[in-house]
Amino acid sequence: MRRGVDPVPTASGRLLDFASDQVVAYLLMSALSAATPITNRMRSAVINRFTDTTAAAISMAFLAFVSLALSAIVSGYKLSKQTYM
Repeated sequence: MRRGVDPVPTASGRLLDFASDQVVAYLLMSALSAATPITNRMRSAVINRFTDTTAAAISMAFLAFVSLALSAIVSGYKLSKQTYM
C-alpha cells in the first residue's frame, strides 16, 4: 500500500469481498440461531442481568447480520457489473 499498488487485483478483490461477506453473514446467523433458544429457556426460569444482556447481544447480532446482508448485496451488485475484458 505504500507504493500505491493494491495487494489484491480489483477483480479478485470484488470476489473476495463478496465471498467474505457471505461467509461472515452465515456464521453470524448460525451463532444467532444457536443462542436464541438457550436464552429463551434461561429467561423462562430466571430473569436477571445476564439474561437481559444476552437478549440484547442477540438483537445486536441480528442488526449486524442485516448490515452484512446489505453489504453482501452491494458486493454482489459490484461483482455482477464487473467487466472481464
